[in-house]
Amino acid sequence: MATYERAVLIVNPVSGYARGLRLSQQMSRSFEKRGVTCSVRVTNRQGDAHRWSESASADGFDLIVAIGGDGTVGEVVSGQTRAEKKIPIAIVPVGTANVVALSLSLPWLPGMVLSNILDGRALPFDVGYLPDHDRYFFLMAAIGYPARVIRDSPRRLKNLFGVFTYLGAAIHNALKLDQFRVFIEDEQETVWEGEGNTVLISNIGKIGDINLKLNPETSAHDGLFDIVVISSRSFWDGVQVLTRMFNWKQRATGRMQGFQAGKIVIATDPPVPVQIDGEELGVTPLRTEIIPHGVQLIVGGRYREGAHDRAFLPDFKLPRGWLRR
Repeated sequence: MATYERAVLIVNPVSGYARGLRLSQQMSRSFEKRGVTCSVRVTNRQGDAHRWSESASADGFDLIVAIGGDGTVGEVVSGQTRAEKKIPIAIVPVGTANVVALSLSLPWLPGMVLSNILDGRALPFDVGYLPDHDRYFFLMAAIGYPARVIRDSPRRLKNLFGVFTYLGAAIHNALKLDQFRVFIEDEQETVWEGEGNTVLISNIGKIGDINLKLNPETSAHDGLFDIVVISSRSFWDGVQVLTRMFNWKQRATGRMQGFQAGKIVIATDPPVPVQIDGEELGVTPLRTEIIPHGVQLIVGGRYREGAHDRAFLPDFKLPRGWLRR
């Protein structure tokens, strides 16, 4: 169990209908009672959280508490990835979807959140990097269908309907799954080519107690991305893909091809939308690489570092041993 002396609370004031501001005040008082000196910093514009996170250790802090949604968490993670000296990041979820918090099995009740921060484990996590954009991501980069869902879920609708905005956009776009040509390269040559409607480049695949994995060895601690091309053309195809992701002992489906790699370039014909961690990022091509153990994150008590089911991956063959079985 770590002992912290000085914490910086980075707060997004618009997350959770301003609930983050109230929660930061409550948590600051609670930290102080436990002997932890706090500094509360409220973001005013994009980049604030990134800058404060990057300089946290130099400013004398030994703990960062990110209070906000996945966007705020993304900035904090990006800042710490750039930092010379790493310090633990604790996440207090108050956004719309809070997928990062679910992935880390974090508690939601304020009292449990504080106890988990002070008594929980801090683990090293890999981070994805996009050299052409100088951007980082923690959860996933997605091409095609998932990016269209994000595009059709603007902030004004999320403020009105919350997570149901994503559900509506997902159903709308599922009715018109456009196929495109996919070219996967290792920065020197094309190593795979085929058709698909979705490409997922995942760093972490566990959402709470739901083992939704792109392949049986999905882990945010192994220095590898899990890359999957999905080419479902019907509702039944989609059901088979989801069944396979929930249970890798099920029979493989030809609509889902996957492998693991640490560096990749993906191009499509025609260019299609890209999103990272729930934010739009233009269109393909996309070049990305993994940064092993880029940040330290405090996880919930139910979090497991990665279950290796040792099931077989779909038949997706690449040269030079990229495929891990």
